[in-house]
This record gives sequence, C-alpha cells and structure tokens, in this order.
Amino acid sequence: MSTSLVQSEQAAPAAAAATSAIERNAAALWRSLSLFNVYRLAVAVVLLLAIALWGENIMFGSRDRVLFLFADVGYILFSIATFVTIGTRRQLNLQLMTQVIADIAFIVLLIAASGGISSGLGLLLLTTLAGAGLISRGQLSLFFAALASIAVLLEHTYQVLTYDAPVEQYVQAGLLSASYFAIAWLAHALAKHTLASEELA
Repeated sequence: MSTSLVQSEQAAPAAAAATSAIERNAAALWRSLSLFNVYRLAVAVVLLLAIALWGENIMFGSRDRVLFLFADVGYILFSIATFVTIGTRRQLNLQLMTQVIADIAFIVLLIAASGGISSGLGLLLLTTLAGAGLISRGQLSLFFAALASIAVLLEHTYQVLTYDAPVEQYVQAGLLSASYFAIAWLAHALAKHTLASEELA
C-alpha cells in the first residue's frame, strides 16, 4: 500500500510537467499562427500600397486592375477576420488549412490579374508553404504544395487559352511548382527535427 502511494506521489509531478509542456507547445503553435497571419496582412497591405503609389508603372494588376483591387481588399478583410478565429484557439489544423487554401486562392487571383506567372507573385506562396509546413509540423506541407502547384498550373493554362500567353512559360510554372515541393519538403524535415528535439528534451 505504501509503495503504491509513493509511486503515485512520484507520478503526479511528472504528469503535471507533461501537461504543462503540452500547454506551452499548443500556445507556441497558436502564437506562430497569429504571426503567420500578421505576415499575410502585411503582404496584402503592401500590394495595395504599391498599386496606390505606382499605379501603371508596375505589373501588379496590369491585366485586370479591378480584379486585382477586389482580390487584394478581400485578402485584407480575410486576414483581419482570421485574427478573430485565431483568438478562439479551436481546431488549429482546420484553421491552418482554411487559411492556406485562402492564401492560394487569393494569390492566384492576383497572379491572373497581373498578367500571369511572369508577374512574380507566385513567389509569395513559397513563404506561405514554409510557414504552414512548420506550423503543421510537416503533416500537411506536401498537400499544400500540391494544391499550390495545381493552382499555378491551371492559372497559366487559363492565360494560354484566353490571352495567348507563351506556352514556353510552362517551364517557369513547372520550376515554380518544383520549388513549392522543395520548400514543403524542407519544412517537413525541419518539423521532424524539431519534434525529435522536443521528445529528447
């Protein structure tokens, strides 16, 4: 009886420490998601300022200025609304998936409004995929990379069929897609290393 009592007393601090570690880890993930959203909002605001300040002198919105403005303002509003959902601290993976899918959709719209893959806006998804891969601890990184790649390739196909964009730019779109998977794999590897370090600690 006394032996079991001693074991219970020894197990209690260990269980409390484990619970505390889990709570700290969860808080860190939510903080990362919040910072990720700050980056999202900053990108959208900078793009809007670029249009306001330089207008016709930049490629942003060169194909369809109205679509670009609507997409960018929608991106800003989405980013602001996301702070509210993050504040609930519920269903991290679902929130992350929703946000990344929205990132892909908005950025692809901005690419389409700016004349296609040559606008360079596709590079914005590299940071999105890296951040999402680290926050999800690598679990969804390749899935997000696949979605981004399909979206970029479909957008360029639309440009080719509708605006006679150069077919040769499929090479550029393919290289961009490959870089998405490379970033996703790197984020996955870093996440696994982080998890291993946490388990060791």
